[in-house]
Amino acid sequence: MFPRPSQQRIAAAREAIGPDIKLMCDINQRWRVEQAIDIGKRVEDSGVGLFWLEDVTSHDDYAGLARVTAALSTPVAGGEYLWGIVPFRHMVETRSVDIVMIDQVRSGGITHWLKIAGMAEAFNLPVVSHGVPEIHVHLVGAAPNGLTVEYMPRLFHLWEEVPVPVNGELAMPTTPGLGLKFDEVAIRTFGVA
Repeated sequence: MFPRPSQQRIAAAREAIGPDIKLMCDINQRWRVEQAIDIGKRVEDSGVGLFWLEDVTSHDDYAGLARVTAALSTPVAGGEYLWGIVPFRHMVETRSVDIVMIDQVRSGGITHWLKIAGMAEAFNLPVVSHGVPEIHVHLVGAAPNGLTVEYMPRLFHLWEEVPVPVNGELAMPTTPGLGLKFDEVAIRTFGVA
């Protein structure tokens, strides 16, 4: 039984999608450390089987995140709110998360994303992406510790062709570079003169 609405929603989601689909839960930095541990343990005890809990508390509370990560068997993911390389160093050195989530826009671009992925690999941590799957499909695919690409097709209308899901995975483009070409009609329609 779930006494709290957040646990009820997680249980309802699991029931709706069934046991074979990976279920993640994004808290968007809303819980205090003690709440994250308390609710996380009760969700674990319920048998819902989360693939990860994401952004459970403030993104820069490395010690607090490490407490949550140490207390739960459910993997804790985080990092999408970090800007640049140095905050990721703090995150991995303090073992704040089990899964490092990298946003290539916020981290400083493709080169910085790959450097952060390498840093995470040195700590034996997997990496996942945040947003922009049309670029991240390449980065996660290139990282030996790449786990999954977050599928948020917000900018897909800007491109002539984009990576498409095939059997639950994004198909890697085979054309040169990122395999992206701007849709000129979309650029004219949405562009600012």
